[in-house]
Amino acid sequence: MRRGLALFWLMALLPFAVFANGTADRRAARMGPGMNLSFLENYWVGTKEKHYADFVKQDEFEAAKGRLREIRKAGFRTVRLPVNFSAWASMKAPYKWESDALPEIADRVIGWALDEGLIVIIDLHHPELNADFPDAASTPRMAALWEMIAARYRHLDPERVLFEIRNEPHDIPEEQWLAQARELIPAVRKIAPKHTLVVGFHDWNSRDAMIASRPFKDPNIIYTFHYYHPFVFTHQATTWAGPGLADLKAVPFPGDPSTKLAVPDTAKGTWVASQMSVYGKEANAEFIDAQIKEAREWADKYKVPIFLGEFGSYGKEAIPADRCRHAQAVYAALGRYKIPSAMWEWFSGFNMLEGEVPNKCMNDTIRKYDKALVTGQ
Repeated sequence: MRRGLALFWLMALLPFAVFANGTADRRAARMGPGMNLSFLENYWVGTKEKHYADFVKQDEFEAAKGRLREIRKAGFRTVRLPVNFSAWASMKAPYKWESDALPEIADRVIGWALDEGLIVIIDLHHPELNADFPDAASTPRMAALWEMIAARYRHLDPERVLFEIRNEPHDIPEEQWLAQARELIPAVRKIAPKHTLVVGFHDWNSRDAMIASRPFKDPNIIYTFHYYHPFVFTHQATTWAGPGLADLKAVPFPGDPSTKLAVPDTAKGTWVASQMSVYGKEANAEFIDAQIKEAREWADKYKVPIFLGEFGSYGKEAIPADRCRHAQAVYAALGRYKIPSAMWEWFSGFNMLEGEVPNKCMNDTIRKYDKALVTGQ
């Protein structure tokens, strides 16, 4: 009798599992070329005394509607919206919005994106804030944030709105992130059962962390990773990303075995110097292709969809033609292995715009990638 009952429930649940996994696959296939629209995550421009809740600038908010229109016109089908909901919520339990007007900012931007016909990824970005608020990303607070976020957007079409539960978990042990994810996924699911979740892994959503991990039990998940290889090219001249990077400029892409990069004194003896020492071997389209292929093989092994949530290069000191060659290498691999993506970012330091539209090289590259996602060519 017990065996018969167990078989009955197994057969009853099987259609749900097949449906849910097919749902995530179908939604991933529709995402196509995507773009990150940054500004709703920039908590650091706010006021510490207000736990940065006042970080959104009016001019950026007013510009967002036009930028979303240009993103759609440029051929992108998805927009990833990094949002720092964490700054808008109280720091002590019970966690509530500090003001109803604060999350309404995100409501408006999400609405504008949907009006443009874009698929929207609502991404909980920088929930940890910084050392001023050490408990900002505690599991109870994160679960409370997601209960509020899911309740706020559960009425939106699950075919067009996805929830990314945490951007780039970092500086926490792998086990701690996995334990938190296992709390956050059901916290969202009990309120928004039909929406697809976007979930990455530890170590800044790294590719390596993803392919060393196993998927979660929830079948309606698209797995995400970020890819900024070669880092000394994509982050040259940045002041926040690592020792010595601020002193790099005009790093070439691609490299070749004869490429030798001069290590600045500020990087000597650090991981940046070690990255520079292998640059000539790894800074090329073949290496990038092999790494993206490994991500696809992981997805195929576990029969789950994947999504590259961030990639790009910082433009302050990089050679523009090399930046486009780098983007072409990443997009070519993504198209070959049919992986949807969202480039970082539409404007600000990583953009590849001329005025308000992508430069010709990027425009051509994006359209070739979009075609490759459909045809595989």
